[in-house]
Amino acid sequence: MRENEKSCGTCAHSYIERENFRLRQKCHSPEYNASTYTHEMFMEDRGQGHCRFWAPQNTEQVIL
Repeated sequence: MRENEKSCGTCAHSYIERENFRLRQKCHSPEYNASTYTHEMFMEDRGQGHCRFWAPQNTEQVIL
């Protein structure tokens, strides 16, 4: 992954959840889910392609 490839799919806070036969991308970030993160902030971040709370995934995870 290049340094500039920031998106929800490459974020450490991102996870996928099944809802009624659909897969939905969700976020574990407490800052993203806080009431202080406004719709205006969300729309600004959406224009960038990633949110301000983006964090790189840990590539050294052990897969069992």
